[in-house]
Amino acid sequence: MQVIAGAIQTQMAGSSWIRRMFEKGLELKKQFGAGNVYDFSLGNPDIPPPPCAADALHGLADHVAQPFGMGYCPNAGLPEFREALAAHLSVQQQTAVQAAQVVVTCGAAGALTSFFRAVLEPGDEVLCPAPYFVEYGSYCGHFGGV
Repeated sequence: MQVIAGAIQTQMAGSSWIRRMFEKGLELKKQFGAGNVYDFSLGNPDIPPPPCAADALHGLADHVAQPFGMGYCPNAGLPEFREALAAHLSVQQQTAVQAAQVVVTCGAAGALTSFFRAVLEPGDEVLCPAPYFVEYGSYCGHFGGV
């Protein structure tokens, strides 16, 4: 009995360009110094968050000790966060953004999956510049995109 689907086995047999770029970046950093190589391969931020984010995480640590501190939030995200993000985006983008227009996800994968589920019809073609994250094809394929 085959445990892993054939399409996934085929995908695993190939190598991701982004992963190869990441590995090459590590080699180049050793050769030329980390300050001389800019890594645009993975979405792996190397800058610290703003102080307000660190402060919020400290507050979260206090919150998790309360009942339902680790419970689920509303599907679109915490209302307080959506309000704050909408206000920030309104200033940054110089256009009115309402909290009802903001949906918060757990990373880009969650956002892309939700987006493709919402807009793709079977057979819709999705274009993506290369190199790209190897899972994008799967995200589209799950919802009928090609």
